[in-house]
This record gives sequence, C-alpha cells and structure tokens, in this order.
Amino acid sequence: MTEITPEDLVTSNHEFMMRNKRHGVLAPKVAEDRWQALQAVVSEMDRLTELYYERAEAAEDAHLGAVAANARAADTGKAVPAGTAVKVMDARLAVDGTLSAFRGNLPRLATARKAYDALFEDRAFITEYRSSIASEFLKRREAAVKAFKELDAEIPALAELYGLLGDFTLTHLLSDELGEIEFNGSPMEHGGVFTGQGTESWDAPKLSEALSNVRRYVLNDDPIQGGTLLTEDLPTIAAALPELAEQRYEEWQDRLASERMTMRNASPYGGFSH
Repeated sequence: MTEITPEDLVTSNHEFMMRNKRHGVLAPKVAEDRWQALQAVVSEMDRLTELYYERAEAAEDAHLGAVAANARAADTGKAVPAGTAVKVMDARLAVDGTLSAFRGNLPRLATARKAYDALFEDRAFITEYRSSIASEFLKRREAAVKAFKELDAEIPALAELYGLLGDFTLTHLLSDELGEIEFNGSPMEHGGVFTGQGTESWDAPKLSEALSNVRRYVLNDDPIQGGTLLTEDLPTIAAALPELAEQRYEEWQDRLASERMTMRNASPYGGFSH
C-alpha cells in the first residue's frame, strides 16, 4: 500500500489558494489582515508537513528496530523485549495523527481563502481600494509624463551631437590612425565599426522610432487610454461613456475601411495595383 503524504493531499487549487495574492500595498488594511489569517493556516500546514516527515522517520526506525528485535528473539529463543510492538504502534499512530491534522487544515484553508476573495466582491472595499489607486496613478502618471518629455527633448539633441562627435573624432581627426588598423583584411576607412554603423548608438533610427512608439502611449490624451477619466468619480465616468463608445465605433469603422482598401489594392504578387 502506497504511503499517503501531505503533498498528496494538496491539489493545484490548494496551491493557488495558498500563494495567489490579489492585493498590493495600497489596499485597505482588511486585505492584509485576511491574507495574514490565510497565511497562518499555510504556516500551520507547513509545520505539520515537517512534523509528518520527522514522525514518519521515527516510525520507520521503530519498525526496523522491532524487526531486528524479533529476529534476535527467533535466533536465541528469548522473548521480544516488552513494549516493542507498542512503540511501533505508537509511532505509526503519531504519523497517522499528524496526517489527519494536516487534512483537517484543508477546509480551514478554503474558508480563509473564501474570506479573502470575498473582499474583491465587496463594493465598499473595491471603492476604497480604487480611491487609493487613483491617487497613486495620477501622481505616478504626472512623474512619468514629465520624465518622458525631458527624455524626448534630449534624445534628438544627443543624436545630432553624437553624429558630429563621431564624424569629427574618427573620420577626420583620427583618419590616419584608422587607416593603420586592419579589419577583415583591409584598412579601416571610417569609424562605423565602432559606432555600430549608425544602428547601435544615439543616432540610430530605431531609437527615434522607439521614442515615437513610447510617445504614443505615454502622452496619449484619450481619457480612458490615458487613464485620467478612470480616476474621476463614477457618475462622471458613466456620463462620458456613451460618447466615447460612439468614438470607438467610428475608429473601428475607419480601421475596417482602411483594411478593406488595403486588400482591394493588394496585388496577387505581393505589391499594390494602381
């Protein structure tokens, strides 16, 4: 018969209940209180698991000792020492009792998890949590937008300066030294090997393209996508949604029309027909 261990009783759903934390530092205190209550059950299960293996090892030692004692008794004809069987039974019962205690914590785990998850169905809890998130979002958004605008203004200037710096330094002032360096069997004609041929440094077009992509998200003034409307009071948001829905519908229709036009103009050879 295969020995059942605490790990055998823990399903993937139990693991999820034990480890999945849904709240952050901005959550109302009750969330952390209930999470700690849940973790107290988890800690007890961990303690019982450790105790189970300690007792299982002791039970195995008691069993082996009893086998040896019975073997000696058979060889010598003497009686087995008193209490040998009781020690084995007590050790085995200790293991079974520990496993039973562990099993008893599984419904406690489910109860604690249910109490924790119930917070995220509680409108008052979510309202309070959302208020904290909204304030933090606005603060961090302002900092992010400010930092990006500063970066966005500096990168083009850096790109221009870098191009001139590299050209003057490597192509003009160190041209003789470059010509004395052999690279791939030929003297170097310019410093592109060092600057990444204009693709790996400050003046790389991909850097400018990346900034353009980031700009589209960070400086997005759409009230929902930019996040500002989501921080307003609920009636204000609700009042704005119908108009935004119409706007989204028009944007969707424009995308569909653009896609149809692209398909209509596409050539079967991969180009475009005119």
